[in-house]
Amino acid sequence: MQGNDYDVDEGNFKKGAFKPIAIGIGGLAVLGGIVFAVLAVKGESEKLGVKEIAAERKHIYVLSKAEAVPKWRSWAARNDVPALQQEAFAELAWAKDPAGLDLIIKGLASDDHRVRGTAAQAILEYGSPTADAAKPALLKALQEADSSDKPQISWALATLHEGSAFEAVLSEYRLGHLSKVQRLDGVPAFDPELLAGMVPLEKLATYATDESESVRQLIATVLSRTGDAKWTGVLIKLVQDKSVEVAREAAVGLGRIGNEDAVGPLLDALSRADKNSRLKFLEALRDGVGAKGLILAIRSVSHDNPEREKAQTRQLFEMMRELADPRGGDMLVQYIASNPKPHWKTEAALRLAEIGDVRAATTLGWRLKQDPLKLYNKVDDPELVRDDNERVVSARMLADLAVLHPDKRNDILSVAEDGAVFWTTDLPQPHANGMRFLAAAGSARGLTLLRKWADPKDPLPKEGQQDFPPTWATAQSALRYVGMTKDPASWGLLEKQLNRKPAKVDATMDSLMQGGLAVLGMTLRGLGVGASDGFAEWGDPKAYPTLTKYIENPENNEQSRIEACFALSWVATDDQLGEVVKKVHEFNKPDPKNALIRACYLETLVHRPAQSATRGLVNVLDPNVPLEVRHQAARAIGFGGVTPDVAKQLEAKLTDPNTRSDAVLALLIGGDVDQATRAVASYNDVAAEALEEIKDIYNRSFGYWSDKNYEKGDVARWIRNAQACAHVKVNGALQDWPKLILSRALQGIETDNGPHSVTRVNLRVRLVRDAKGADAQKREDAIAILKFMKEKGVLLALRSEPAPLGELARQAFFEVMNPKATDERIPAAATKEEKDKPQ
Repeated sequence: MQGNDYDVDEGNFKKGAFKPIAIGIGGLAVLGGIVFAVLAVKGESEKLGVKEIAAERKHIYVLSKAEAVPKWRSWAARNDVPALQQEAFAELAWAKDPAGLDLIIKGLASDDHRVRGTAAQAILEYGSPTADAAKPALLKALQEADSSDKPQISWALATLHEGSAFEAVLSEYRLGHLSKVQRLDGVPAFDPELLAGMVPLEKLATYATDESESVRQLIATVLSRTGDAKWTGVLIKLVQDKSVEVAREAAVGLGRIGNEDAVGPLLDALSRADKNSRLKFLEALRDGVGAKGLILAIRSVSHDNPEREKAQTRQLFEMMRELADPRGGDMLVQYIASNPKPHWKTEAALRLAEIGDVRAATTLGWRLKQDPLKLYNKVDDPELVRDDNERVVSARMLADLAVLHPDKRNDILSVAEDGAVFWTTDLPQPHANGMRFLAAAGSARGLTLLRKWADPKDPLPKEGQQDFPPTWATAQSALRYVGMTKDPASWGLLEKQLNRKPAKVDATMDSLMQGGLAVLGMTLRGLGVGASDGFAEWGDPKAYPTLTKYIENPENNEQSRIEACFALSWVATDDQLGEVVKKVHEFNKPDPKNALIRACYLETLVHRPAQSATRGLVNVLDPNVPLEVRHQAARAIGFGGVTPDVAKQLEAKLTDPNTRSDAVLALLIGGDVDQATRAVASYNDVAAEALEEIKDIYNRSFGYWSDKNYEKGDVARWIRNAQACAHVKVNGALQDWPKLILSRALQGIETDNGPHSVTRVNLRVRLVRDAKGADAQKREDAIAILKFMKEKGVLLALRSEPAPLGELARQAFFEVMNPKATDERIPAAATKEEKDKPQ
C-alpha cells in the first residue's frame, strides 16, 4: 500500500485517503491495530516471558479444534498477557465460537487500546446479525478510542450497520484511516458498500457535491452499484468530475443503467479521455458493469486512425477475454449479427464460447473454413496471415462446447462439422484440436478420419532413417481421440499400436541415442503414448492386463510406459488399484529398471487414487525409501483422501524430521481442516529449511487437473485446507503459502492437458451451474474455487443473484479485488517437466 490509493473492489478506490497530512495520521493509527503486532507489551515479560508465550502457542496449535477452543477461551478471559489474549480473540473469531464472542465483546472494555482494536477486528469475523450484540460496547469504545483503535472500532460499527455512528465513521473515512483497516488475517477490510449501507441512499446522494474528492468517489461508487435510472442526473454530473477517479466510478453507474440518457454521457467521457484515463474508465466498466460495459464501449472506439481503431478494439476484446462474464452473451450475439470485420467477428465468437454459450458454434464453424491467406491481407492485417491461430483456438472452443452441451452435439455438428473436416483435411497434418472436436462431438465422418490417421499405411521408419514421417507424428493424437469415441471396432487398433514394437528392438531412451534408432524409437514412443491415452479416454478395465504387460517390459520406451501408468488411473477398478499398490511394494529393488516401474505405478495412484488402496502406502513413508518415491506415495495417499486411522499413522510420523514433510503433505492434501492445520503447526520451532521443503513438494503436487478432481470434491478439500492454514502461525507468522501456491496452480488451468483433463472453460461453466444449484455445499465449494481461480467475471455476475448465493459471490469478489499484501515467499511455478502429469 503506497500513497493514498489502494486497490479495492471496483477499481482503485481512494477510501477517503485525500489529504496528505491525514495519510500520516492514518498510518499511525494502524500501528496499534495491525494483526498481532503486540508481543512487545510493556511489563509482559514480567508475567509471561516470550519463550513461555511461544511454548503455550505451540502447545495449543497442535491440539484438535475441540481441545484448542477451551484453551483459547481461557486466554481470551485473561488480561494479564495481552499477546495471548489478542491471539485468542483471533482464533475464537475464526472458529465462529459463540462463547468466544461474549469474551471478545468484554475485551472492548479493556484498558489496553490494542486489545480493544483486536476485539473490534474479531467482530468483523462474526458479522451481522451474529455480532449485533456488540453494538453498545462498540459505541462506548468509540467514545473512548484513540488513534490506535478508532479505525477498527469504526469499521466494526459499519460492518454491523449501526447508523447512529455514520458521521463518526465518515469522519474516519475522510481522514483516510479506514483504508488501512484489515481483517485479523491481514486481508483488507474496507468495503464502500458496507459504509454506504449505514444510511439510506437518499442521504448519501446529498454528498455528491462534497468538497472531498474521496467522498464524491464514494457516492459515485454507491449510486453506480444500484443501476437505478433515478440517479442518472447525479451520475452524469459526477462523470464530468475533474477527478478521473470520481468520473470513472460514475461511468460504471451509467453503463449499468444503459439507457440512451446514460450511454451518451458515458461514451462522450470515453471519447474525450486520454490514453491513461481511458484505461481507467475501461477498467472501472470491466470491474463494475462487466461485459455489458465493455461491449458498450466498442461504440466509443476512434475511427480516425486504422491503427488506433485496431488497438482500442483489441484492448476491449482482451479485457472481455480476461473477464469471461457470462452475462455478455446476448450483446455479443448482437455484435456478431452487425457483421463486423472478420477478425472481430471471430473474437466475439471466441468470447461467447469462453462463457460456454453454444451460439458461438455457427461463427466458429464458419471460421474453420476460412484460409487466413485469403481472409486477410498483408497490408491491413499482417499479423493475421502469419499463422493459423484463429482456427486452432476456434476448434478448441468447439470441442469445449461439445463437451459442455452433449444434448446439443447434433446442432453443433450441423454448423461446424463441415468446417472441421475441411480444416483437418486441407492441411498436410491435421491439428489435434480439430481431432478433439470431431471426437467430442461424435462426428461419424470424423471417426473415419481418426481411424485412418491412427493407423498409417506407411511402414515404420527403418534403422538409420533421419526424417520423421509426419503420418506417424499424427498417429499419436489420433489414437487418443479414437479412444475418446469408444468405437468398439477400434479397440483392436489401440492394442495393435501399443504393441507395435518389433521384438528385437530396444526403444528405451538410452537405445535411441545410438545405433540409428532415434526416428524409429520416437515413433514407437509416440504410438505407445497415443494408444495409452486412447485407453485412458476409453476407461475400460479390460485394458488393465494389456497396459501392465507393456509397463513391465523393460525394452519399451520409458516415457510411453509412464503414460501407460497414467492410463491405468482411468481403466483400473478399485481392486486393480489394490494390485498396483502391491506392485509398488514388489518393485522395491534399487536398480534403475525396478525403480522406474515403481515410480511409474505411483504415477497411477497419484492421478486416480482409491482410498481403500492408497492406505497401503503409509509404510512407504520411510527414511530408507528414496525421497521422490516417498513424495509420490505421500501425494497418492493425500489425493485418495485420508481416513481417521491413516491420519493417526501419519501424525505419528510428524515427529521424525525424515518423514515429517511427507506426512504433512499427505495430511495437507487429503486430511480434513483440523488435521491439515495441526500438521502445518508442527513446524513451530523447526528449522526454516524444513518449511521450505514442504512448500517445494506441495508446489510440485499440482499440474494436471482432471474432471474427477472436481466431481469428487478434491479441489474443494484442498482449498478448505489451504484457507485454514492462513490462520495458522508458525514461528509467529501466518502461513499463507498453501493458499498462494494452490491459487496460482488453479489459475494455470487453461487448455486440455491430456485424457480427462478439465479446461478452464469447462470448469468455469460447471462451477456456475453448481453455484446456481440447490445443493448448499456444492454452492459454497463452487464460489470458493471461483475465488481461487480469480474468476472476476463470474463472481461479478453472481453478485446479483438472490441470497445466499449473491452474498457469497459478493464477498468472494471483494476478496479477489482486495488481495492481502504479503511478502510470503513461495517456490517458482513448477515447469512442465516437474509436474506430475508428463506433458
